[in-house]
Amino acid sequence: MSDTLPLTMKAAVCPAPGAPLEIREVATPTPGAGQVLVRLETCGVCHSDLHLRDGQENLPESYYPLVLGHEGIGRIVAHGPGTKGAPAIGTRIGLPWIFDTCLACKPCMTGHEVLCAENTARGVQKHGAFAEYALCPASFAVQIPDGIDPLKGAPLLCAGLTAWSALRKTRIEAGTNVLIIGAGGLGQYAILIAKARGARVTALDRDPAKLKTAEALGADATVEAGEGAGAQIKAQGGADVVLNFAPSPAIWDTVEAAVNPMADIVAIAMVHDPMPLSMMWLIDGGHRVFGSSVGSRAELADFLTFAAAHPLAVDVQAVRFEDVDAALDRLKSGDVKGRLCIDFTQR
Repeated sequence: MSDTLPLTMKAAVCPAPGAPLEIREVATPTPGAGQVLVRLETCGVCHSDLHLRDGQENLPESYYPLVLGHEGIGRIVAHGPGTKGAPAIGTRIGLPWIFDTCLACKPCMTGHEVLCAENTARGVQKHGAFAEYALCPASFAVQIPDGIDPLKGAPLLCAGLTAWSALRKTRIEAGTNVLIIGAGGLGQYAILIAKARGARVTALDRDPAKLKTAEALGADATVEAGEGAGAQIKAQGGADVVLNFAPSPAIWDTVEAAVNPMADIVAIAMVHDPMPLSMMWLIDGGHRVFGSSVGSRAELADFLTFAAAHPLAVDVQAVRFEDVDAALDRLKSGDVKGRLCIDFTQR
């Protein structure tokens, strides 16, 4: 490590499942073989961080104390050994959910590395980006285009990428009717991406304020969740593609009533309870139902190129690093219009 780098840094540490984050002085990590060290400029604050802090992901206690954060943007400040060909010192890169994978299994070899059985996640098995410095394998370093602002760009690494990857798996084309269930941060990115691809978008949410935001972002129609919502959507042309960002099995009746034949239905929200899926409904309608989670390095690079050319106007609020635990509390209370992002320059 360079002599100009500090021996210690500040990190927001989760000491145990269910415990609030603590700002601690810890050793600055040293990049190992094949790794680079990144000085963080920004890091988005995601609902997954909230679930991890609150102990809802049932991680082994041996993972703690743990540094969360997986929407980081920063510049490379040091190389470890064996990083020939890595991005140069000063290059701005992203630190997303996927830390690394085996690179050798069938999913890794076919562009589906997020399904690698040996993948490790930033802020889960590996320390994340709620810190002044963080590590990244050089082979997983994705450069941030110059046209992307670090503050507005950080949430693209998870929230935006998740929406992008889900839509990419569908049969979307110009004129496709897309139903976005859940008009929070991820749903807002999905609205903007789908509109940029020429789709007609309907947003469904139980919160009228979020529906107003969806309308302002360009949704062609908005529908309040509840009884009769599916029939209302079907009467307006139905849905050819459905993306579900609402973490509730209660949406399934709406989906069944809303979709057109041969619909693509993508599960993205973490719904642990079973859905009442009818096999005859599936067969008679010729539907495809599948899951999608975050995205690969190739998808991230493609998405960032797209986002640089098509700025995505989701509201991103800056928060101080010292206030990251309070930011998670705001997410928990629902007091967030779009996305929250740590700005490491704010003190």
